[in-house]
Amino acid sequence: MNLTKEQIQYIDTYVEKSGIEWFDLKIELVDHLADATAQILEDNPKLPFEDAVTKAKIAFGTKGFRPLITNRTKQIEKSFYKRVFKYLLSFFSLPKIIITTALMYVLVSLYKVLENKENFLFSLVGVLFVFTILSFWWSYRRKTIDNKKHLSLSYMQSVSQIVNLLAQLFSFSLTLFKSSLIEGQGVFWFIVLWVISFLFCIASEVVSRKIYKDQKSLYYQYKIL
Repeated sequence: MNLTKEQIQYIDTYVEKSGIEWFDLKIELVDHLADATAQILEDNPKLPFEDAVTKAKIAFGTKGFRPLITNRTKQIEKSFYKRVFKYLLSFFSLPKIIITTALMYVLVSLYKVLENKENFLFSLVGVLFVFTILSFWWSYRRKTIDNKKHLSLSYMQSVSQIVNLLAQLFSFSLTLFKSSLIEGQGVFWFIVLWVISFLFCIASEVVSRKIYKDQKSLYYQYKIL
């Protein structure tokens, strides 16, 4: 049987009062509970609607929605990083590998022609730190949509932390091996690893923007309904 709009709204409020603060997860739970409730009422038409909703929730077990939140969080993070690495790998296949190779060539050439090699290397590290600041700012700006939290956006802070870790690792490596790098020892691999890290930053930002756009579209589509 089909539930009325008022009944679905009741389930929506019921889920929200259960402590579900993420809008996208709430949509999933409302749909699931609505289907389960409709099936229960179809099997037992005399059962009060509120009791049918409670019975549908019991199917989640004694821990309620908590296991679902944990599983969905893991799925979302896994899916996100899978998309990031897929996008990152695209820089090492045609046609983007041309851009990647050109970037490495330009950086190696600049290292060779510039007299102050130390400043050049620290500038590369500085770029990662700038990206770290921007990443934290972007993740803050995209934390909510219309003041509503989304579980699909909750991972973004961890992305900023990874970018920050990369910047610190390069800074530490440059400080530790500065003399050797200035003399040209291992500088090629330093630049190669820097380019990969930089492309990871680009990939994570591109994927994050796409997910945010999709979540925003989902939110306003649901809001209209």
